[in-house]
Amino acid sequence: MAKILIIVTSASDHQASISAVKYAQAVLDSTHELLGVFFYNQAIDAANALRSSPSDEFDITNSWVAIGEQTRLIACSAAAQRRGVLNKEEADYHGHQQFNIAKGFEILGLGEFVQLQQSADKVIQF
Repeated sequence: MAKILIIVTSASDHQASISAVKYAQAVLDSTHELLGVFFYNQAIDAANALRSSPSDEFDITNSWVAIGEQTRLIACSAAAQRRGVLNKEEADYHGHQQFNIAKGFEILGLGEFVQLQQSADKVIQF
């Protein structure tokens, strides 16, 4: 049984992001352990609760929210701040009245990614 960490850097509307969702679900359905999914750069858009997909398109945010019930979904703090994705604590800190992080996501720094990477047998990037 392998311990797997996924890092997603592709934009939410890119095929690589959809492949990442499907790969994460396949890992969860297998005997392997998914340590978590780290979202960086353009992938942060998937953590935005206000993101709405047209009914004929793949709903990446809700797909990740479902996966987040079984593993950690970590949004890079700097990338999230740059793209306006905030949890309550970050919104308060920056003086905003609203926050918009999707359910199941947490905002942490690259240090968390490094720690998870040290525990992983495989790191897969999409």
